[in-house]
Amino acid sequence: MVRKIKKKHPFISVVIPVRSLSYFLLFENLPNMDLQTFKNFEVIVLPNEHSTYDLTLMNKYSWLRIIPTGSITRPAQKRDIGVKNAKGKIIAFIDDDAYPDPDWLLNAAALFKNGRFLVLCGPGVLPEKTNIWEKIFDEALVTFLGSGKYAYRFTPQKKRFVIDYPSMNFFIYKKIFEKVGGFNSNYWPGEDSKLCNDIIEKEKGKILYHPKVLVFHHRRMELKGFLKQHGQYGFHRGAFFSHGDRNSKELTYLAPLLLVLYLGTLPFIYILLWLLHMSSLTLYASLPLMLYCLLIAIVFIQSLLKSKNLIVAFGAASTVALTHIYYGLNFIKGLKKGLNKNNSIYDK
Repeated sequence: MVRKIKKKHPFISVVIPVRSLSYFLLFENLPNMDLQTFKNFEVIVLPNEHSTYDLTLMNKYSWLRIIPTGSITRPAQKRDIGVKNAKGKIIAFIDDDAYPDPDWLLNAAALFKNGRFLVLCGPGVLPEKTNIWEKIFDEALVTFLGSGKYAYRFTPQKKRFVIDYPSMNFFIYKKIFEKVGGFNSNYWPGEDSKLCNDIIEKEKGKILYHPKVLVFHHRRMELKGFLKQHGQYGFHRGAFFSHGDRNSKELTYLAPLLLVLYLGTLPFIYILLWLLHMSSLTLYASLPLMLYCLLIAIVFIQSLLKSKNLIVAFGAASTVALTHIYYGLNFIKGLKKGLNKNNSIYDK
């Protein structure tokens, strides 16, 4: 259990980039910020433009500041603006479709007081109020086959030091954030990965994951959006791999690429074996595919036992397979872009 701290504690600035004031922000995020047991904080929300609700919200929540960013719309740039305007010694990043546990800030402040690390992060678990798609995607994400060793990002696991973490639940000292130049606004998504790489490589700092630094984070609401999101992750991970980033060289990130390459070459292997009159070896060439299908079946069974819902179980197993293929294909695209354009991976 995280030890509680005394009344004297650091001021924390919570930064939330948004396009506009969303339903989740208004009815989940901000109300749960108001329930924090730690009171020495501010929340900076960064929409594109002012809304008719701004004054009402700031009157209701004394700790809230709303700073429109106008033509600056990328989350990384918005977060940089938020940090620039922040009063806190510690910066906390959270997404607008996430909301914190009541002891989120209290536990973080206690850990910072006693810890030897530069960044603190924690899991983003599935909220109680969700639709069927969110439940399917969560089942896919919390499995080992779905997220590899990174399942701790979506469900509480033992504390550990990590080398990469998304900004949906991310604390950092303001002076360190400014020292490394903040988020690399040339990238989205992926700017948080670049920041983590800078923390580890340039500052030789540590990133602590702790299960008590807990938020509840919504998943995508439909399959197209989920696949698009993970395709973007694959694209940027491929580009960062080609750049030589240490935290993009993990085998887990490469596994979907290897799967896609295997599936792409398998028909040609079959043809080659047939031409060489070695059809008896077809079974051996198919062994990796058979093993993968077995693992997908295990995901289905585990999800069925956990959720007791056939639709969720089938959806989770199918989502894992589709995500691997979509991620792997986009990894190849990102790898190619990263090799050709070290500074910019986007088409003009």
